[in-house]
Amino acid sequence: MTYAAQAIAERLQAARQAKGLSQRDLSALAGVPQAQISRIEAGAVDLRLSSLVALANALDLELALVPRKAVPAVRSLSRQITASQHSGAIAAQREMERINDVIRNLQISMPKFEGVDQIRKSFADLQRLKLPVLEPEGLRELRHAMEEMTRPAKQLAAMNKSISLMRTIRNKAAHAPMPDTADAPPRPAYSLDEEDDDA
Repeated sequence: MTYAAQAIAERLQAARQAKGLSQRDLSALAGVPQAQISRIEAGAVDLRLSSLVALANALDLELALVPRKAVPAVRSLSRQITASQHSGAIAAQREMERINDVIRNLQISMPKFEGVDQIRKSFADLQRLKLPVLEPEGLRELRHAMEEMTRPAKQLAAMNKSISLMRTIRNKAAHAPMPDTADAPPRPAYSLDEEDDDA
């Protein structure tokens, strides 16, 4: 594999991991077999343009031919955007862990309060969503609302607010706009050609 092809394979893998996708998830999104994605990331095959376009679209990346003199500026911008997305996913992950701790503490300190079980079940639904679509600010607000449940005078109001916030976060994530694909050609629902020898 050439240096340029290896750099592209590494960039695809980094983009997949930054989005919190498994190779199987990416396969379902891009229509490229998971085994091919594995071989591409390992540098075991030459990458076909059709597969590259499909993977790039699924990862919300854009393929472009850039004048050589502009490459350093493009790379710098790309690194900044990737770092920003990655830090957001890390912050969201931390908030999810903190919320888990709050729920665990609520279950211990308030074992007879039925609302805790409802909150735990609603949060389990949130955990099924992919991290890049969850915003740390909303999760932080949810955690603060849950922490208010430990105050006897605010239990019911805090529980209702927590459930409402989880519903809002879930709906916002579920209805987040898809990447702009207006310029992308339509992909067929199936293909008669197997791409076992390409990537």
